[in-house]
Amino acid sequence: MMIRTGDSFSCREINYIVGVATKAEYRHRGCMDRLLKEALQDMYGKGHPFTFLMPADPEIYYPYQFAYIYSRAERCMPRRLNGGFRLCGSLGSGTDLRHLADFARNCLERDYDMFIRRDEAYFGLMEKELKAQRGGIYLKEGTNGIEGYYLYTQEGEKREVQEAVFSGEEPWEDCPMGRAETVKPVIMARIADVRAMLSLLRAEEEVRLDISVADPILTGNCGVWECFFSEKRAEIAKKDARRKHPCGLAVSIEALTAWIFGYGETEACFRFAGTAGEKKELQNKLYKIKRLGRVLLNEIV
Repeated sequence: MMIRTGDSFSCREINYIVGVATKAEYRHRGCMDRLLKEALQDMYGKGHPFTFLMPADPEIYYPYQFAYIYSRAERCMPRRLNGGFRLCGSLGSGTDLRHLADFARNCLERDYDMFIRRDEAYFGLMEKELKAQRGGIYLKEGTNGIEGYYLYTQEGEKREVQEAVFSGEEPWEDCPMGRAETVKPVIMARIADVRAMLSLLRAEEEVRLDISVADPILTGNCGVWECFFSEKRAEIAKKDARRKHPCGLAVSIEALTAWIFGYGETEACFRFAGTAGEKKELQNKLYKIKRLGRVLLNEIV
């Protein structure tokens, strides 16, 4: 996963939870509960910032403190694409895939704070997956090379756009596309390690604040965290749990997840204590922290 840390990107290993299922005869015995909690403990032990999944039903994952972080517009692609579009070459077409990876990286680093790392191998596998769903990759080319691409799948006569990336600021104007039928939440996430997650954040100017975090499953995340953020770095340390530390800012692990990824408003996610002036001061500090709100996660399994 490529995650923006100030003016650059940090590449982190992040787990995608997928295919969670139990055979009918073994259900309601706590199998999934034990396995999911063990997986979260394992990720915490490895210092992974967070994990994510695409839920069949979000109600399954709310009790494990997962929160939505990404919504996706559902768009249909027209039958004909004019003006420089062509299908990406045959499987393993090295030239197309290399150029596509370079183009995608440049565009995504410009427009997003978090996305799966794009390289030639990524698009080679993606092309195979799309072809298995009667889809593929359309490239839009101009005089200077690739100007955009569509990833699409096809069911019956309907072509659905999985991803569309273009170099212009208003790509939909240049690339005729069916109107978005719906925009719906598709990806949930959960913080695994608070220290690792907060360490990825940066701020417009120096910010110091304490945050009290509650996590009913990964108790190592619980407690008061002393945080320092600047444009270049972050320092996160846990205060001694044996001593009481008055803290005017408290948050649940799921609300912190939603807030960091721009899916929750500051006032709704945090609980503030103190006077109105103290509350306002804490809010102003939180506003200066650069959240990871521009997420792209279209890896549909």
